[in-house]
Amino acid sequence: MTNQSQRLHDALTHIHQRPAPFAAYTARELWDDDHISAQMLSFHLDPTSEPATRPHGFVDRSAAWIAREFDLPAGPRVADFGCGPGLYATRFAEAGARVTGIDFSRRSIAHARNEATRLGLDITYEVADYLEFDTDQRFDLVTLIYCDLCPLSPQQRRRLLTSFRRLLAPGGRIVLDVFTAAAYTGREEASTHGHRLMGGFWASGDYWGFLNTFKYDEQRVVLDRYDIIEPDRTRTVYNWLQYFTPEELAAECEACGLRVLARYGDVTGTAFSGEGDTCAVVLGGG
Repeated sequence: MTNQSQRLHDALTHIHQRPAPFAAYTARELWDDDHISAQMLSFHLDPTSEPATRPHGFVDRSAAWIAREFDLPAGPRVADFGCGPGLYATRFAEAGARVTGIDFSRRSIAHARNEATRLGLDITYEVADYLEFDTDQRFDLVTLIYCDLCPLSPQQRRRLLTSFRRLLAPGGRIVLDVFTAAAYTGREEASTHGHRLMGGFWASGDYWGFLNTFKYDEQRVVLDRYDIIEPDRTRTVYNWLQYFTPEELAAECEACGLRVLARYGDVTGTAFSGEGDTCAVVLGGG
């Protein structure tokens, strides 16, 4: 085998390797990249798109339910973690809440701030990794929506939930949603590649993209591993997703001093059946 063939063989072997669960965390690289962050913002703002957020009709119903359930017209302090371009934060503020949005995408926060100015809304936006965010403020409601707990490792989830507990005002509540064990059964392992995979999503110039989807049955975790090969660099992006049973989610929350006060099928307040792809919970201090 020639040296060139050996290098190609080794590179392809590496691309298709199955890493240990949560072996690498690349979320910041994904959201800090100038090209990719622009693609993600366009997905957020597309009212029918789902890669970055749910369709805006769902967001409307969800925000309206949260406004009713937690009396946002009374003006509670709300922290929206992973706020992106402010889709929920804007709706919460319009309902009457005093809102702080936290996200580490500078592009998304810039859009959110401009939108708040345009609408005359007094929303505080913080560019920050929510795993590291801290403040002296205490909040009546903390939200983490679109299953943003699921890409985090067990250690990261514990850190974030503990932070949420600390940030709650007396009597405060947390709303978050996760993917369910039922949704895990619908995932399949797969491998694909293509020239400018996903229609140029990963780079503005020329590249080849490889996507390998791995399932980890023991942990109930799925990894979508993207390897992006450009003329001058190679990148790997790991998109992990943890899938939960209600009991597993409750146990993780209880270990962080939180208890499940209510369970729903999603963040619009639909009844929980155990058969849907998501589960939403309302948490309070233990």
